[in-house]
Amino acid sequence: MTDTDALVFECALDAPPEKVWRALTIPEYLERWLKPAASLDLAVVTAEENRSLTYRWREAGQGAIVGMEDSLVTFELTPTSDGGTWFKLTHAPLAVPAAANSNVPRQTMALAA
Repeated sequence: MTDTDALVFECALDAPPEKVWRALTIPEYLERWLKPAASLDLAVVTAEENRSLTYRWREAGQGAIVGMEDSLVTFELTPTSDGGTWFKLTHAPLAVPAAANSNVPRQTMALAA
C-alpha cells in the first residue's frame, strides 16, 4: 500500500476527545454518526482510549464486490488547546500479500466519501 491508496480526512471538532470517542465506540452513537450500511461488517482491530481506533471494514453479503479487499479505517483524536479535538480519519486498503489472493482478479474502484 502506498500513501496515495488511502483516503484521509482531517478537521477540527468542537467537542473533547472523550465525547468523540463515545461517538466512535458506542454502537447506537456510531450508527447515528457514521450511518454505516447494513451490509457493512466492522470489527475493532486496535484501540487506545480517547486517542485512536482502527476498525476492519468489510462489505458483507450479496452486495460485496468479488476481489475487493477489506480495508482499515483509523480514527485519530488529538486534543486541541481550546478543548476540542483534531480529528483525522484514514481509510486505507488492507495490505494482503500477493500470494494470498493471486487467483482473485483485482478491480480498481473509486468510492465517494
